[in-house]
Amino acid sequence: MGGGPYAPGTDPAGAWNERLAGLVEGRPARRREVDWAAVGARLGTGLPHGYRLLVERFGAGAFNGLSLLVPEAPDPLLDLERNAERLSASAAEWPGRIAPYPAFPAPGGLLQWADGEDGHLQAYWLTGAGDPDRWPILSNSTDGAPEEWERFDGPVGRYLFRLFTGRRPSAYAGRPPSVRFEPVGSAAGSAVGSAVEPWEDEGFEGWSPDPHR
Repeated sequence: MGGGPYAPGTDPAGAWNERLAGLVEGRPARRREVDWAAVGARLGTGLPHGYRLLVERFGAGAFNGLSLLVPEAPDPLLDLERNAERLSASAAEWPGRIAPYPAFPAPGGLLQWADGEDGHLQAYWLTGAGDPDRWPILSNSTDGAPEEWERFDGPVGRYLFRLFTGRRPSAYAGRPPSVRFEPVGSAAGSAVGSAVEPWEDEGFEGWSPDPHR
């Protein structure tokens, strides 16, 4: 379940993480060690490879105000596992919050991995019994209004890269193609990023409305 170092040209999920990292300048390189086998044992499932690499690269923190939920985060609000427990409890009390989906660990349940400021965006995996790398991402900008669900098929790094470079049809699309990453406990955050390298515009390929819509 562990995620190894990125090797250019060998790992599509890692390549998208590198493109995302290229938008964030001025932050010191660091790696966060995570016992992914222990995390998987506690959750009862592995997690997508690209997400694991991203967590090891950045740790807990926020990209332009979009918080990355990670295991064993120093802030309990950013802890992936604690958040899963909270979501499961709140979904039981208020089923409409993430309707028409159940919350993880129910079969086919949603497992949240990102949370935006003031509820502007929440991103989840639609979990399943198969390969976690094939879990689609479902996102919602209004805290569970069913008509607002969108689906993205691809790794977390690709989702975030396209989000911050305006290739996702959302409120984030108007932001400049640069990213500030603020680690947990940091007052200053990371320097705002660079211009994006030349890139073929893919439009909104990969995004689709929620199939239940």
